[in-house]
Amino acid sequence: MPYPSTWNPINKSKIWLQRVNIISNDAIEKTVKFRLNCSSKIKPNGQPSHGDEIRVPSGMRNMQNKDNITSPLGTLIKGGQVFQQNACVRSFDIDTECKMSTKAIMNYLQEALLNYSKKAGLQVVRGFGTTPGMLKMDLVWVFRDMRIEVDQYPGWGDVVQILSWAFTWGMGVRYEWTMNDINNGETLVRASCLAVMMNNKTRKACKLPEEVKDEIKAYLTMDADPIVKTQRCPIPRIETMDHIKSGLTPGWNDLDVNYHVNNAKYVDWILESTPDWIIYSHELWKINFEYRKECLKDDVIQSLSRVVTNETNHLWINGVNRGVELEHVLRLESGIQVLRARTAWRPSSIYQPSSRANNNMFHLNGKSG
Repeated sequence: MPYPSTWNPINKSKIWLQRVNIISNDAIEKTVKFRLNCSSKIKPNGQPSHGDEIRVPSGMRNMQNKDNITSPLGTLIKGGQVFQQNACVRSFDIDTECKMSTKAIMNYLQEALLNYSKKAGLQVVRGFGTTPGMLKMDLVWVFRDMRIEVDQYPGWGDVVQILSWAFTWGMGVRYEWTMNDINNGETLVRASCLAVMMNNKTRKACKLPEEVKDEIKAYLTMDADPIVKTQRCPIPRIETMDHIKSGLTPGWNDLDVNYHVNNAKYVDWILESTPDWIIYSHELWKINFEYRKECLKDDVIQSLSRVVTNETNHLWINGVNRGVELEHVLRLESGIQVLRARTAWRPSSIYQPSSRANNNMFHLNGKSG
């Protein structure tokens, strides 16, 4: 039986809420069905119309396909060595151009990584992805570097499929991701990061212990290479950095479970010292982060940037003008460096996300918008 209805005397619309059990791939019961019966029609701007249309993001149509319904935690494929998860780009993860922000991309990748660990049976005890050996030695995972290349930013309502896998690399484990368009399989984003062990008491990084490596080896890919080229950031020349923003401080919401600033927050801080003319006329498409030191709640950060390439010295790749490249440093008031970074920006005219967002709408009656 439907639940009691609600009645709106202004537009005479009636809504019933009906409980329906839907079984997902992992037999998780959900109560999700809503039935809508309105005498007045709805348009995107919220005004009544006489048509028989409701416009919604095209991504919602994809989500109606039962083939796209997966466990909220995603699924393991390729014998457990690859993790797969679908996600719909939400309104609070987009920027002024209606496309997913760079910070949101980092958060989506991290979320997939954590779900990967949970799906693999690792614990969420003291930090994420904890093994018994890590608990015994009081170790947690931290990122040492992060590299991202964006071919095309997903827009609001787009459904993307994130694939992730891992392999040992140097003193830790390298995690790889691709973010793909679920409609055509096109790769939109490629990313790679190095995760290492940090002692929870001394706060110092250490080599991956053999005991921990044995605990996770079933989920590690053999003989793999990074999908994003690993290249160290050059030693910055602080005296040449002419774009400076001081007095940046983290808030409580910027801290993660390790009680230090989450890696994605650093994107906000490097943008603080990026020249406005670049942000207004270009699009960030490449990031190379090297995390030097953790940032804590009461630290005060200074953001420094300088343009490495400019309008008279373009960054050309494969015969295409890729815009400008910048060098960044985040440091404490004492001068200790927290982050070294390199970013590449392409002219916004190469890709117009606003037009893509407009094309992502369709009518429920099947007519194009």
